[in-house]
Parts: sequence; C-alpha cells; structure tokens
Amino acid sequence: MTMLDEPAPLTAPRKGKNNIVRLVIGCGLSVACLYFVFRNIRLKDVEHALATFHWPYLIVGVLSLAVGYSARIFRWKMLLEACGPRVTTAACAGPFLASIALNNVLPFRLGDVVRALVFPTALGVTKTGATATLVLERLVDLLTLLVCLTVAASFFPKRALPASVVDIVIALSVMGSVALLGLMLLTGPIVRLTRWFATRIEPKAPAKLVVLVRAIADLVEALQSISRIRTVFAALAISFVAWAGELGLYLALMQGTGMAFFLPGGLLLMSMATIATLVPSSPGYVGPYHLAAFTAAHLMGGSSTQAMTLAILCHLGVWLPTTVAGAIVMAFNRNLFKAARNQASLAASGDTT
Repeated sequence: MTMLDEPAPLTAPRKGKNNIVRLVIGCGLSVACLYFVFRNIRLKDVEHALATFHWPYLIVGVLSLAVGYSARIFRWKMLLEACGPRVTTAACAGPFLASIALNNVLPFRLGDVVRALVFPTALGVTKTGATATLVLERLVDLLTLLVCLTVAASFFPKRALPASVVDIVIALSVMGSVALLGLMLLTGPIVRLTRWFATRIEPKAPAKLVVLVRAIADLVEALQSISRIRTVFAALAISFVAWAGELGLYLALMQGTGMAFFLPGGLLLMSMATIATLVPSSPGYVGPYHLAAFTAAHLMGGSSTQAMTLAILCHLGVWLPTTVAGAIVMAFNRNLFKAARNQASLAASGDTT
C-alpha cells in the first residue's frame, strides 16, 4: 500500500464534520433566501402565471441552452488538448454533461471533483490536466459573467442596482482579472520555485509533504500549458458564445411570462442568477438562485408574480435539461466510472505485490 492510501483517522472525521456544517449552513441560507422571495407572494397567482405561460418559448430556450453547452464542451476539449493528448468533442460530451448533472444534485460542487479526478481515466487524460482546465474554465466564466453584468448595469439608471451588488462585481472583477493575469505571467516562476522547494525538503520532510508539493508543481505546470495568451483568448471567445446560448433561454422565458424583450435585462437576469450560485446553498442552488433572479426581474419592472414565475422557470429551464442529459449519459456510458475503478484496482494490486 502506498503512502497516499494510508488511512487518516484523525483528519477524516474532522473533514466529514466540516462538510456537515457547511451543508447545514448552505441549507439554512437556502431557506432564508426562499423566505425573502415568498414572503409577499400569493402562490395562487404564481400557479395561474405558470398555467398561462407560453410553453413554446421554453422549447426555444432549451434549444438555445443546448447551443451554449455545446460551446462549453468544445472549450473543454480545446483546453484538454492544450495540456495533453488529442481528444474528440464527442468523447468530452459525456463526462462534461455527467459532471454538470452531479453538480445539480450533490452538495459542494462534487461534480467538478468527479470530472477532475474520476472521468479523466475514461478520456485518457491526466487528472492534473483535467483539474487545470477546470480552474481556467471557472476564471473565464466568471470574467465573462462580470462583463455581461457590467454591460447590463450600464443601461439601468444610476443607483438602480444595490450598492452591495456593485461592490461585489468590482471585487470579483479585480480578483478574477488578477488571477487570470497571474496564470499567464507567473506560472513559470511558480513551477520552478515549487520544484526547487520540493528538492530541498525531500531529504528531511515527510513523504506526504513532498508528494503534495510535487502535485502542486504539476498542477501549476499544467496551468502554464493552457494559459498561453492565444489559448486564454480563445477560451474567452468561446465563453461568450456559450453564455450567449444560455442568454437565449433567459430571454425566451422572459417573453413567455409576458415581459417585454429587453436584452440588457436578460443579461442582468442571467448574470445575477448565475453568480448567486457561488453562494453556499443546498444542492441545486435552491434559494440564492431564486432570490437573485427574483431581484433582477423586479429591477426590470416585472411584478412580484412575474418575478417569482420567472425565477422558477429559469431554474427549471437550466437545471432540468442538464440534469436529465447527464443522467442519461451516466446510465448508458458505464465506462465513465468503470475505467477509474479498474485503474484503482490495478494500482492496489501493484501496491500489494
């Protein structure tokens, strides 16, 4: 048995307890957000609004969402090839959709963990490379959404947006930009520094610490390979296409509820609702998503009933198709998990022989 496979009786229970605390806090925040949304809403009015919704708009919106997710899958394929062997877009589609579905139903975005540590085996790519692509994806998506939110806010009267929202946007924009610039400019020196540090501590440090430092160096090196200027700008361009596809869903649902077509309003709705998923909550982003979407619809002049109906439909339109698609992939592509199990079995038998 290797050093990494040894049990950690002191840290595992503590980690499990921390996860439980985080889950309880997240569920509490979800309940609080839902209370603020529903406290002045008559459910009968929402039921009537849902019954009179023009459902063909949902079909158009879901088709637009499919275009957006196709762009995301192609972007992941491009990033994987930047740090590893060639893969096809079709091969990347299954693991990507399965991870989204797992994110939708499990806490702590565990679908991302599975995409980084389990699915790479089925694709023939390294776990380090897959993890690096996730880091860059998140940074690029965040910056794209912040640009969308900034553009949307410029069309609204001054002080129409809460000051706290503006402060959060500025803070996230600065942090995201600095992180992306750091990836493009500083990964090389960081790799050399961590490898030098690992060499210096190797004779006297615990083996686990040396392994950890080397793993960090490998991750930063993978980030260096995918954070070249051309690759980053290509990822940003594809990200705008992806979010344009998702924007089509929000605009279609706005039309279906009887709200006027207002492109900046759709950008505001999509950006606020998506950024709200960064807030700890229950699985499925229930609560913070609805509160953000409800607030954005109100800022566009929608009634409380329209805002609540739109929040429910937006969550349904984003959550249900991606969850169903990912569930179908996992049901019919057992190799996603089987390959990782086989690799783990081989590694275990190699440790014991």
